[in-house]
Amino acid sequence: MRGLAAMGVVLFHLTGNLQPEIELLLPDALSLFVSYGYLGVPIFFVISGFVISLGIGSTKVTSGYVGNFVLRRSVRLDLVYWSSIFMALSLILIKNQVTGSQDEIPSAANILLHMFYLQELLGAEPIISVVYWTLCLEVQFYLFYIFSLWFSQRVSNNNSHIVHSFLILALGIYSICLDLNVTSIEFNGLFVSNWHYFLMGVLVSRVVRGSDCSVPILIAWMLIEVFFQVEIKVKAYAIAGIASALSLFFMWKFNKLDVFFTGRVFTYLGTISYSLYLVHPDIGWKAISFGRLVIGDNLSPCEAGLLLLLGLMVSILVAHVFHVLLEKPTLKIAKRLKSEPLSLVLKSIFTPNKSVHDA
Repeated sequence: MRGLAAMGVVLFHLTGNLQPEIELLLPDALSLFVSYGYLGVPIFFVISGFVISLGIGSTKVTSGYVGNFVLRRSVRLDLVYWSSIFMALSLILIKNQVTGSQDEIPSAANILLHMFYLQELLGAEPIISVVYWTLCLEVQFYLFYIFSLWFSQRVSNNNSHIVHSFLILALGIYSICLDLNVTSIEFNGLFVSNWHYFLMGVLVSRVVRGSDCSVPILIAWMLIEVFFQVEIKVKAYAIAGIASALSLFFMWKFNKLDVFFTGRVFTYLGTISYSLYLVHPDIGWKAISFGRLVIGDNLSPCEAGLLLLLGLMVSILVAHVFHVLLEKPTLKIAKRLKSEPLSLVLKSIFTPNKSVHDA
């Protein structure tokens, strides 16, 4: 599902560099699908809520666990993300040097805010990449979820599940109201308006884990989501979120979680989806722009289709390199940090193994 969501976003962005020629090439049904590719974002949010909640489960959340969780998330996200920032900045400089363009170079402050997921909160111009704003929200989701668990367990050991449910569901109602413009908040870049997407994934995860009252709570919440759509406003983002949450639930209900989307293509796209999501707006878009520069602006529909394939192939290739060189090592480190202290993990990384002879 994550791979499909990523491909939806990729196609949405890359076809934007080939309008209107690409519309003449693609069948109407495919054009419609591509035009809604941005809905991969709320699907990402739902999947994140599902996976994060499933991973934490009913763990006793101490201050040490919170620190370890934040560290593992940082290891998982940061190196790939920072590398994509470096790549995007390098491409801007190369473009300006080769073509004589004068694309704006981000300031050092802007880059630092991006590196620490603060650009949306502090109003920095999103001139590095069009997709980084979602990472700002993801990080806030993670932090709120883990700290809300910690707080709930501190408030009540015996009823922490009830306290936590109240916290996340109450914020969920407020989130829907913000998302549908029933109310407003004077704070840009905050995660709250998108929280209910993450929450849907959390609630499905609770069902999978067999938590108390998880099924009636999920059903009640999905009815609330649908009610707001019917009575207030239909929003494509929310429809995509509801559909993806229900898909996860029914795949679990009918024992299909390990059946659907398990082919090699789906699995591969899911594996590189994080890297693909990060790199495609820069490397894929610029590959298409270079092709347009070579061919000329008056593209035929077939030429537009070839350039779209070029953008996709370059994006997937670079994402594959990012995954192999950066993502796989950090995934291994993050996994080890679950059971090993940071000092031991760092020592094993930076201290060469002794040879058999030395041993």
